[in-house]
Amino acid sequence: MIKSLALGAKNLNSRMKNMEIVANNLANINTTGFKRELPFAEYLQRMQNQDVSQLTDFTEGSFIETDNTFDLAISGDAMFVVKTDDEIQLTRNGRFKIDEEGFLVTENGARVMGKQGDINIAEAIVGKNQSVNINTKGEIKIGENVVDQLAMGKIDDQSQVKRSVGQNFIVKNDDYLEAMEDEYEVHQGFLEEANVNAIQEMQYMIEFSKNFEMSQKLITSLDQIMGMAKEIGRVQ
Repeated sequence: MIKSLALGAKNLNSRMKNMEIVANNLANINTTGFKRELPFAEYLQRMQNQDVSQLTDFTEGSFIETDNTFDLAISGDAMFVVKTDDEIQLTRNGRFKIDEEGFLVTENGARVMGKQGDINIAEAIVGKNQSVNINTKGEIKIGENVVDQLAMGKIDDQSQVKRSVGQNFIVKNDDYLEAMEDEYEVHQGFLEEANVNAIQEMQYMIEFSKNFEMSQKLITSLDQIMGMAKEIGRVQ
């Protein structure tokens, strides 16, 4: 009976974790470049058809056109490389801007990495009335002058990264796998939407909520049975 209670508690925790995953996916439905986390049930379903070693769904999201110079989206197997004060992170969120020092940065101020290091746009355009163009290879051009090329990484083994807050992924030991130019294309003036399907996530939430309630009722019933057994034992 105690083993049954322990199993019931384990199932309850599993259902709760799935509900938390789905809730987080829904909360980030409007987060640029967000990649949904797979509920365990979907993970098992995918494994029946193919070898899936991940718990994050890296399916490409839809693109929206913004026409903003420093809004960038990626098609293909690659991610932008950004540097915070503490670590290197990979992201599909290409909503960038120029900071007060002239560096290309994320919304949160992390510097976007180029193949030459931090990318400083202002230094290259001072005194020049020229637009900034970024081609599909990620080369940043001012006129005919290539300032730098965006560094591109990819996740080959999810055990080597962990999800950060929001849509970024932290790379262990700052050691990321470089994406080759034929594996991706950069699209200037576009952003990638989250790959979250609201209807699908709501269906999961309903299913997991029902399973959670069933597990709760099972544990309550087992607890009541154990209580009755103890009372019978005392009477005897």
